[in-house]
Amino acid sequence: MSEMSIEELVKEAVEDIKEQFLNRGTRVSNELRTAAMQTLRGQGSGRVYRVPGTKQTYTASAPGEVPAVRTGAFRASWTPSTITEGQTVISRIDSRLKAGAYLLGDLLENGTPGGRMAPRPHQDKILEKAEEAAVKIYSEPY
Repeated sequence: MSEMSIEELVKEAVEDIKEQFLNRGTRVSNELRTAAMQTLRGQGSGRVYRVPGTKQTYTASAPGEVPAVRTGAFRASWTPSTITEGQTVISRIDSRLKAGAYLLGDLLENGTPGGRMAPRPHQDKILEKAEEAAVKIYSEPY
């Protein structure tokens, strides 16, 4: 039976903790995506529009509401990721869906330049919905 030095035991423990951090970061990223799916669903209480090329209608979100779902493309565009920077783990979700030259999420969150469309804030609501699960995941014992 071989013996390990204290340095080897500590190094092994540190590597195990780093691996757990990355695993937890991935779990939190998935919680964020789940929160986005739960937040960005359904119709709003704004104007009623006809879906182009059909006889169907949908109700858009009103200013200040989370964006309503028309096609589901924005809702489905969120991708979870986990980034490590040194000893920091960053859990995030990102939507790269564009509307013209702009990211659709930025237009919805902040409104359009010139104020033609009022903001449809959703980012803080997603974070609030995922916060409890994220704290629980990161608080698990090592």
